[in-house]
Amino acid sequence: MKSDLLLSLDTTGETYSLALSSGHKILAECSGGQPRQHLVQIFPAVQLLCQQSSLTLSQLTGVAVTGGPGSFTGVRTGLLIAKTLGQALSIPIYPIDTLEALAGNAITGGSVVAALDARKGEVIWSVFQVKQGVAVPLQPNQLSRPEAFVEGLPRGCMVLGSACLACAELLPSRTDLTVLPADLWRPRAATLMRLAHQGRAVPWAQVRPDYVRPADVQVHHS
Repeated sequence: MKSDLLLSLDTTGETYSLALSSGHKILAECSGGQPRQHLVQIFPAVQLLCQQSSLTLSQLTGVAVTGGPGSFTGVRTGLLIAKTLGQALSIPIYPIDTLEALAGNAITGGSVVAALDARKGEVIWSVFQVKQGVAVPLQPNQLSRPEAFVEGLPRGCMVLGSACLACAELLPSRTDLTVLPADLWRPRAATLMRLAHQGRAVPWAQVRPDYVRPADVQVHHS
C-alpha cells in the first residue's frame, strides 16, 4: 500500500471510530456516537476530520473498514459508507476482520484472544499472534458458549473484547490469563490503518459483510 490518504472507520459496535491518515501518520482521529445512530453521525464526523486536516473527501485514495463480525446494523452501516465512497471516488476498500482489528489494539504483542459478545448466549472469538500492533490469526473465528470459550483459551494469553464482560463470572477461574483494560475492547480506526497497510485492496463491488449469524428477521420469496 502506498503512502496515500486513507479513511479508516469502524461502526461494528455501539460507538464509531474514525481516522484520516497519510501513509503511517494519523492526521486526525475521533470516536463516539450513540447506539444505532451511526448513519446520521458518521458523515458530519468525517467532514470534521477533513476540516481539521485541511483536506476534502475527493482526495481520499482508499477506505479501511471493519467488515464484521459485529452487530448486523453496525456492519451494514460501515460497509455502506465505505462502498459509497469507493464507488463515488473510484478508490479501493481495505476490509478488516473485526476480531483482527481488536487484537491489533494489544500492541505489546504475544498471544492475544479477541472475543466479542455474540448475544444469544454465545461468544465469537479467535487467537492471534500480535507484533507491533499487527495481528496474525492462528485459527478461524469460532462461535462458542461462554463455558467452552473460557475453557478453550490458550494458557498465558491476553484477552480483550466485549466477551470479557459477558464472561466476567467465568474468566477469574483462569488465573493464567491477562484480561486487557476495557478501553481496548473496541476497534480503533488507527489500528485499522496499520492493518490496511498489511492487507489487500478490494474493489468496492466485491466487499462482503461477515455477520456473526444471519439477521433475526429475513424475507423469503416464494
